Amino acid sequence: MEKYTYKDSGVNLKSAEALSGLLFSGLKSSNFKNFAGIFKHPAIPEYFFAATTDGIGTKIIPLIENKLYKTMAQDLAAMNLNDLACVGARPLFFLDYIAVNTLNADDMAKFISELNSILLKYNCILLGGETSELGDFIKEGLFDAAGFAVGLVDEANSVDKNNVREGDVVIALKSTGVHSNGFSLIRKLHKDGLINNDEFLKTLAPTAIYIDEILKLCDNRLVSALANITGGGILSNLARVIPEGYTAVLDKNILPKLEVFEVMKRFVEVDEMYRTFNMGAGFCIIAKPENVSKIIEITKIWSPFVLGRIEYSKEGKKDVRAVFKN
Repeated sequence: MEKYTYKDSGVNLKSAEALSGLLFSGLKSSNFKNFAGIFKHPAIPEYFFAATTDGIGTKIIPLIENKLYKTMAQDLAAMNLNDLACVGARPLFFLDYIAVNTLNADDMAKFISELNSILLKYNCILLGGETSELGDFIKEGLFDAAGFAVGLVDEANSVDKNNVREGDVVIALKSTGVHSNGFSLIRKLHKDGLINNDEFLKTLAPTAIYIDEILKLCDNRLVSALANITGGGILSNLARVIPEGYTAVLDKNILPKLEVFEVMKRFVEVDEMYRTFNMGAGFCIIAKPENVSKIIEITKIWSPFVLGRIEYSKEGKKDVRAVFKN
């Protein structure tokens, strides 16, 4: 049987990469590849503001169909708070934007109430938002939700990839499953009858929120760089926090074998899966070898494991990448 690709589900990763390249060369912003943008204001010179925005992607469709509003709320919070964590920022407030076909007040109230409750666990205030009725622009019975999170980080504790050096260790935190990326492909597998309903429902497990443990690491200055493993998988997201001239050399045999990914391997090329999914590593920490034991203790709730190490690149100074060793 011919294996499925992400492009078969209507998502073209090469087009996304091309857009990123154009924006990066055109905007010339030092923030562009950051998981969260950094902004310094003279009114508080010792701190940076950090901001990020993200959504749930097409995972929101089965979540709505199954009325899993708490999962939906956690996914939206996680996609933003985990990005803030990558720069060591403590969340301050959150805004949401919800686009609907026709407003269902009961459903919206359930979702927003769940979102507020989850954010409060992380000392983040749901400051406000916008709900727009867009008629046939949004399919009847569905809605889309995006989030915008703002945080604050002490300049002395901010996380900068330029701290990464040869010999640093890459530690991964176990994911709770697929999280909120790659669902166009997963939904196609389900629609075509390749994964059954029970298997499909397992893919809807809530995205892990790592920020509390990551901020403890930052408070103790135990990290060199941080990467939230979302769309694009482990390699492309780690490459965002590796400075010029270095490579992260990883061992894929160390990754936990999560049932959801083992099922999908029957129908999707393994290389395609590594370009699309977190494959069991939901968040990565780059740190000095002497800090590994402390990091593993602080993050033990997420079953941490050493995934690889940082080496000098063999391809030249400008080479920035992460690779799986043979």
